[in-house]
Amino acid sequence: MSDNVVDISSKRDINRHKRKEQRLDDMKGRFEKALPTEEHDPKQKLLNIFRKKPKQ
Repeated sequence: MSDNVVDISSKRDINRHKRKEQRLDDMKGRFEKALPTEEHDPKQKLLNIFRKKPKQ
């Protein structure tokens, strides 16, 4: 009898998580297009974004 129970909330949570991951990937792609860097290491890319620019 307990084998026939369907957990709808877990399916809903799984789908919500998949949508969030897809949105995150889309956002990363847009961010990379907006601020392209020469670095291939993601950590270095982020570090370069937040570094202060030298004063001229």
